[in-house]
Amino acid sequence: MPKPIGRFDSDSVRASWDVAADAYAQGQASGRDYYRYEFFGPEHITLCGDVDGLTVLDLGCGSGYFAREMALAGASVTAVDISPRMLEHARRIEAETPLGITYLESDAASIGGVVPDGHFDLVTSCMALQDMPDVPGVLREARRTVRDEGRLVVSIVHPCTDTPFREWERDDSGGKRWLCIDRYFERGPVEYPWKGWAYEFRTPSFHATLEDWFDWFLSAGFSLSALKEPRPSKAALVKRPELEDASRVAYYLLLEFTAGPPINEAR
Repeated sequence: MPKPIGRFDSDSVRASWDVAADAYAQGQASGRDYYRYEFFGPEHITLCGDVDGLTVLDLGCGSGYFAREMALAGASVTAVDISPRMLEHARRIEAETPLGITYLESDAASIGGVVPDGHFDLVTSCMALQDMPDVPGVLREARRTVRDEGRLVVSIVHPCTDTPFREWERDDSGGKRWLCIDRYFERGPVEYPWKGWAYEFRTPSFHATLEDWFDWFLSAGFSLSALKEPRPSKAALVKRPELEDASRVAYYLLLEFTAGPPINEAR
């Protein structure tokens, strides 16, 4: 269960993910992160559509999973992350298996001068926006860097089920009976424990309501094109029975937007 924290800024986020990076990258390489590889990741890829020949900006790229997926699909990819240690892993993999990805170290809310205006056909972020201290600033930068009528495709934790109080009620054998959630309207930073990886680590995130999220997207100048609440496929459940809980509760939210004028300009 997440715990409230006091400090949530670029420095604390960078430090947390630098500590997490080795275990995180190792877990991805070993298949430990099967939720990403076999569940929401493929759904996010599908929502991006045909990216062959497109310019793509990946915000919060981590060790490069989604940037590589876009490059393998034929896109010209620039990827940004705040964590130097995460980028070491991404660049190591790029050196071992070159896909032409450009990796940049930056806070996604401060990429002015690093990434040009209106350059990208698609801006994307795979399960990273909620971990960023200044989401409105990130979305303004996303709008600045994407061309007019370009797209933004993101995945985030579902704000309605990823609440400050979140705990599964279990039966005597440890099976999950139902998910208990509370304090949905308590906006603010929380810290999540990551257990079962090479070592335990903790990373910060920000809980906001669904209303907050849509205010941020729309105010930045994006119009909603699609909304998905993914569920594991039958094939995925056969392969990974551990995903069964995600077939009962919406854990993630996938969103596609089209770039238009910011609300204050449109009015």
